[in-house]
Amino acid sequence: MKGFKKEIWVTFMLVMALGVFFQLNRMDAFLHIGSWTNSSAAGEAGQESEFSSLSREKYLVIYDPGEVQSVLKRHIVEKILLEQKKEVVRRSIYQGGEVDASCRGVIIAAGRLTDMKCLPAVERYVEQGGTAMLLSQLQPEQLPSGMLGKLGVASVGQEASAYGIRVTGDMYPGLQGFGFDSAGYATTLTQAVLLPEARTEVTAGDGTPIVWSNQCGKGRYLVCNSRERDDKNSYGMYTAMLGQLHEDYVYPVMNMKLFFIDDFPSPVPEGNFDRIYQETGLSTADFYRKLWWPEMLNDGKKYNWKYTGLVIESYGSQVKGPFQPLANGEARNGLIVYGRELLKAGGELGIHGYNHQSLAPAGYGQERLGYNAWESQQDMVESLQEVKRYVEEVYPGYELHSYVPPSNILSPEGKAAIKSVFPDMKVYASLYNGLADAKEYFQNFQVNKDGTCEIPRVSSGYAPAPEDIWESYNVVCYNGVFSHFVHPDEIFYEESSNLSWAVMKKGLRELFEDIDRRFGWLEPATASEGADIMKNYFAMDYRVERSSDGMKLHCWNFSRPLTFILRSGREVGHISGGKARRIQQDAYVLTVEEPEFSLEWAGERP
Repeated sequence: MKGFKKEIWVTFMLVMALGVFFQLNRMDAFLHIGSWTNSSAAGEAGQESEFSSLSREKYLVIYDPGEVQSVLKRHIVEKILLEQKKEVVRRSIYQGGEVDASCRGVIIAAGRLTDMKCLPAVERYVEQGGTAMLLSQLQPEQLPSGMLGKLGVASVGQEASAYGIRVTGDMYPGLQGFGFDSAGYATTLTQAVLLPEARTEVTAGDGTPIVWSNQCGKGRYLVCNSRERDDKNSYGMYTAMLGQLHEDYVYPVMNMKLFFIDDFPSPVPEGNFDRIYQETGLSTADFYRKLWWPEMLNDGKKYNWKYTGLVIESYGSQVKGPFQPLANGEARNGLIVYGRELLKAGGELGIHGYNHQSLAPAGYGQERLGYNAWESQQDMVESLQEVKRYVEEVYPGYELHSYVPPSNILSPEGKAAIKSVFPDMKVYASLYNGLADAKEYFQNFQVNKDGTCEIPRVSSGYAPAPEDIWESYNVVCYNGVFSHFVHPDEIFYEESSNLSWAVMKKGLRELFEDIDRRFGWLEPATASEGADIMKNYFAMDYRVERSSDGMKLHCWNFSRPLTFILRSGREVGHISGGKARRIQQDAYVLTVEEPEFSLEWAGERP
């Protein structure tokens, strides 16, 4: 009898426990256990250094104030050098004078060399061991007699369009052998036959030289014989050329690789999509769960990526309140399941919006996308308040730090609405480059006055075109950032009609493998981590001290390790204050961990 009563009590207690479990589960109590938090505090930045009185490395930029392209090139080079914390001395072609012996390189951003008053001084500078960098397409009628030979040119032809690209030299760190043929990538240049002693660095797809160098006396000339299609396309090439201006050129980079997944987590379409079902035999929901997401997680782990997922609550077209909670339990379950797996893998949740309607009033080209324009900023605010509630209900205490605008459209009103609802917003991530008439939100890499960061996505897609990868790789050379995005549902797009999931999966994996091989030094980061890296990069300062046996970097105002690229044909020996990693025969990645970083050349130590 006693045993029977005991069994009844055990059964009763078990039923009670299960009842409590299911009630707590229904109330989402378990979501609050071990809640995800991502608030971050930057480390202490160093104070102004006693070494700030040391001179910055100085470069002379010569330009033609009467030529728009020359002024544009001057602006680009100055931007690059100033971000590298170098000193720029500007001189018009109409100004004479000698080249200061302390100058570490001369950049000529002008084509009319016959009118350049200080050209004889530049020629003497090169003869005595300096390097001059010419950024204008060759114009024989604008070159003084005998200048072609000094530039390494045997003869020139007509102006022509050239297609594709080939990296034949070592100027670009990591890009040796990179190239493609594409009618979609063109540049204008002057046909040129080089002297045998000239060293080609970059050519068009057909071998026409674009960038080369030529020894002259104790120094040399670097020539970029092209008229760039767009200003941002030249940042990487100019940075690579600057790295050749003198022995042991060193400059800071951000060092981060970012991967954004737009519309994720988001409501998953119900039913079957014909091409997916025919290829895999799976419904759309099962494709996401059993194929797409496991592949993304596996590749992220294998190739060392951190994903930033951008949440969408609804795909409705509502732009007028009230904005009601989504009556879709499956979408909410997706936010729970996919979101937790994303965070567990080291990723981050950001927002894409309450829905996929770009935060902009009329006049931003929404009609071409079938979107609705917002009537007021208050409507935008209310929609964002709803998506904030939607995420916080599942992830209490989790701060949303990144925003990607739907279809890359964002107005000042939309930006103000975001900041009012998400005061801890750190990152706006849209596009780096594009056509001005597209009315999209194009960005530079920068820190805004309110402390938020502009971190553009440079390339996109599972199988991106080679010209898009070329642009992304140029940004890596320029500032050490690779920034890419995809959508979970790209296979459903009309432009993907010729692609299978197998092809798309293979394309993304090949991209990951290529980045790992060429830029294995890049560190993975989420969007908000990228903001901290960017702030550190722009806030830091340094000076270089050189000696016959090595160099020292005196750094301050940084709260996390700094990264520098060193271009040198010499072998690095003893290091203190950080680390050095050789990435090719004449290039190193330096990690600076202490305010005083020093290196000695191998074989130079007594």
